[in-house]
Amino acid sequence: MNIEDQIREKLLEHGPQTGGELSDKLEDISNIAIWRACYGSGEIRVSNCARYYLRYDILRGNQLRLSPSILRDFLTFSLVYLKDQMVEIVEGGTMLANRFRTISLQKLSWAREALLQLDEELQNVLYEHCVVFLSGDIAYYLAHETKRTHSQLGVEVNGSDIDIVIIANRGAPPEKIERIESQLLTIKKIYLTTPHIREELDFIVKSIDTMLGQLSYGDIHQKIASKILYESYFLMGRVDIYQTLMRHLKLSGTWERIEKDFQTALGQRKQTIEKILDLAPDASTDDPEVASLFFASKERLEFR
Repeated sequence: MNIEDQIREKLLEHGPQTGGELSDKLEDISNIAIWRACYGSGEIRVSNCARYYLRYDILRGNQLRLSPSILRDFLTFSLVYLKDQMVEIVEGGTMLANRFRTISLQKLSWAREALLQLDEELQNVLYEHCVVFLSGDIAYYLAHETKRTHSQLGVEVNGSDIDIVIIANRGAPPEKIERIESQLLTIKKIYLTTPHIREELDFIVKSIDTMLGQLSYGDIHQKIASKILYESYFLMGRVDIYQTLMRHLKLSGTWERIEKDFQTALGQRKQTIEKILDLAPDASTDDPEVASLFFASKERLEFR
C-alpha cells in the first residue's frame, strides 16, 4: 500500500487529523514523505489554522523566515482531511484553533504569576517605571505544548517558551531592576524543574533608551528587538511607555520595514514549498540542506 493510500485509510478510520497525529499513526514513514503525499494528492486536503509571523534564522545568515516553520505548521497547526469530510473539518478546525488559544492564555497566566511572585516593592517598580509585554507564539495565540527537552537541564518542557520583555524608563532605580532580574532567574528555574509546570520562562530587561536605539533596524539584533516590539502583547506596567515605543516604531519607519520583510518571507515560503515538492522521494531532514527547507536552525532538535 503506498503512502497516500495509508493516509487515506487513517483519515477514513479516525477522521481529520493533524500532521503530527498522522505521523504518530504512520511511524514507519518520515514526516517529509507524509507532508509531500498530503500536498501532492488530489484527494487529500490540508487546512491550516496558524497565523504567520516574521523571524530571523541567525545560524543561516540571518535568513528571513516565517514562523511557524513549514514542518511545525504541518505537524501542529494543520488538519489533514478528505474531500468529503468538509463538515468534520469545520468543527475540527475551530476546535484546533481554540486549543492553541487556550494554551496561550494558560501560558500568559504563568507569565503574570511569575511577575506576581516578585517582592511587592519590585512589583511597584514595574508599575511605576516599566512596561512589560509578551512576544512570540503567545502574542499570536499560537502557543503549543509539544514536548521538547531543555538542552541544559535535560528536563521535558511544555512546548512554546514564555517570552517576557521588560522596558524600564530613565527613573527606574538600577539596584531594584537588578533584583527583578535576579528573582526572575530564580522563578525561571522553578518553572523548569517543577513537574506540574515545566514551562520555559525567557525574559530580558533593558532601558527605554536601549529599546529606542534598537528601532533603527540596522543589525540583526536591532531587527529582532524591533520585531519583538512589533508583535508584542501588553501585559502590565506603564501604558504610556508602551504607547511611546509603538509611536516611535511607526514614526521611524521600522513598522513598515518589518511588514515589507514579512512579505519577502512570505514569497520565499512559496518558493520553498516548490523546492520541497521537487525533492527526491528518499530525501531526509538528516541532510542539512533539506532540513533548512522545513524548519529554522534552532528547531532542529525538536524534530529529531
